Amino acid sequence: MKLTNTQLQNFINRIKLKQEYMPKYREQIGNLKDRLEAKIKDDKRTGIKVTKFLIAGSWKKGTILKPTGENPIDIDLVLFVEGDESLKDDLNKLHDFIVEYLEEIYPQKDINRDVDAEGNTKSITIRFSGTGLEVDIVPVVPMASPKEYVWQPQRGGGGKKYVTSVTKQLDFAKDRKNKNPSLTSIVRAIKWWRNYKELNTTNDETGLSSYTIELIVSYLDFKKGIEQNIEEGIIRFFQFISTSGFPIIKFADAINSVPTFDTPIFVADSTNNENNAAKKINAAIWKEIIQEAEDAFDSLNIAQYKNFEGDTVDEWKRVFGPTFNISELD
Repeated sequence: MKLTNTQLQNFINRIKLKQEYMPKYREQIGNLKDRLEAKIKDDKRTGIKVTKFLIAGSWKKGTILKPTGENPIDIDLVLFVEGDESLKDDLNKLHDFIVEYLEEIYPQKDINRDVDAEGNTKSITIRFSGTGLEVDIVPVVPMASPKEYVWQPQRGGGGKKYVTSVTKQLDFAKDRKNKNPSLTSIVRAIKWWRNYKELNTTNDETGLSSYTIELIVSYLDFKKGIEQNIEEGIIRFFQFISTSGFPIIKFADAINSVPTFDTPIFVADSTNNENNAAKKINAAIWKEIIQEAEDAFDSLNIAQYKNFEGDTVDEWKRVFGPTFNISELD
């Protein structure tokens, strides 16, 4: 039997960050924002300085999941740094400045700077006690042209940088959400499947990133029509992934063209077709993703032909795990 949006929304409501838990995270985020705003306003330095900041990532886009042991709540905090033209060519200098800047704001807080074997910064994170909230710091250097674009160090270190637009990424996500009110539910469900199947990515490992999932779901709305039926949107994603001949994904409103690449797939950043959001997917993990997507597609198609709700739910549990539940919340 087919499941309705109402039934699947009951599942989504179980895996997303619950409304009653939001205040404790908002309080810590609000405190961080207040400290940053005060620091930016009172900062008298004449050289390198932070000029503004943005909250980004799943928290801002409305696709955040509830925390689990392996997947804590994490938030992207983008810091716009200006005042020195050499910054875009000296990523270590940029990261050194950011760590020092954050330590001035949070002298008592552990600012975690993760580096690779060559000493390149892979990530900078603030971890809050009590809630387990992790804030991933994303430093960027604004460019004169194109307008609203920035230099951003590549996640995972390696001393590389790329051009993107944080504001345009957020505008893109907002526009897709406005055009398809079911998009965030579809993305959340697929992210839960990704985590359950351990296909997710970290700074150290290859995998399927949340941003790549968002881009593929949006691309399918562009190419195949907006899908507001949550079940069909989920099944369409699995069918697309498991079908041979995965296309190069690019976006009409993004700058530049897709370059040559040596990764199994290419999923362009919605603001710059030169950036591959799927760059951390190697051949081995892509093969595993395809296999899991094929299994998910088969299971959910079988589920649609079951006559009883219990049998249908059992098939969905094969895909999303034993916590899958479509009953109304208490």
